[in-house]
Amino acid sequence: MIWCARPGKLVGGGLAWAVLCLLLGGAWAQGDSETDRWFERSSDEGWRALAERWHDVKESMTSPVENLMLPIDHFPNGRVKAMLAAKKAQVFLDGIIFAEDVTVDLFNDKGKLDGRLTAEGCIFDRNTKTGYCEGPVSMEKEGDRLKGLGMFFSFDRQSIKILGKCEIRTRRIRNNFGRLR
Repeated sequence: MIWCARPGKLVGGGLAWAVLCLLLGGAWAQGDSETDRWFERSSDEGWRALAERWHDVKESMTSPVENLMLPIDHFPNGRVKAMLAAKKAQVFLDGIIFAEDVTVDLFNDKGKLDGRLTAEGCIFDRNTKTGYCEGPVSMEKEGDRLKGLGMFFSFDRQSIKILGKCEIRTRRIRNNFGRLR
C-alpha cells in the first residue's frame, strides 16, 4: 500500500520533521530562564533544614506560651507586615519559634489585612524569616486560596511552596481556561 505518490519525499520530510522536533525539544528542555528563576526562588535547602529540626524542637517545647501574638516581619517604616498568632508556642533563644494552631496575618503598607496563612503546626526562623509547616495548611490573599499538606514560606523571597496535595483557587485565570472551542 502506498500512502504518497513519492514515498521517498515523505520519509525525508518526516525525518527532517523528527530532527527539528528533537532539536526544539532539547532547547525547550533546557528551560526558560524566567521560569527557572521563578522555581529557583525557593530551593529545598531552606525548608529541609527547618523540617529536619521539627521533631527535636517540638520535643524541647517544655514551657509553651498560650495564645501568643508576635510580629514576625516589618516594613522599613516599622509597621507590622506579618503577625503570628498561635494557641500554643515557644520562642527559643536561637530565634526559632515552634507554634501549634497557627495563623499568620499579612498586612499591606497601610496596615490593612492583606492575607492570611494558617497551619496546624509551624517552625519559624526569625533570623532567616522562613517557616516550615506540617499538616493541613492554607494561604489566602487577594481572593486567591492555596491549601494542601505541608508548606515552606519565606518573607524575604516572598514565596510559598505547598509540599503536598496542593489545591489552588483563583479568579485570575480567564473563564475559558481549559475549555475546547
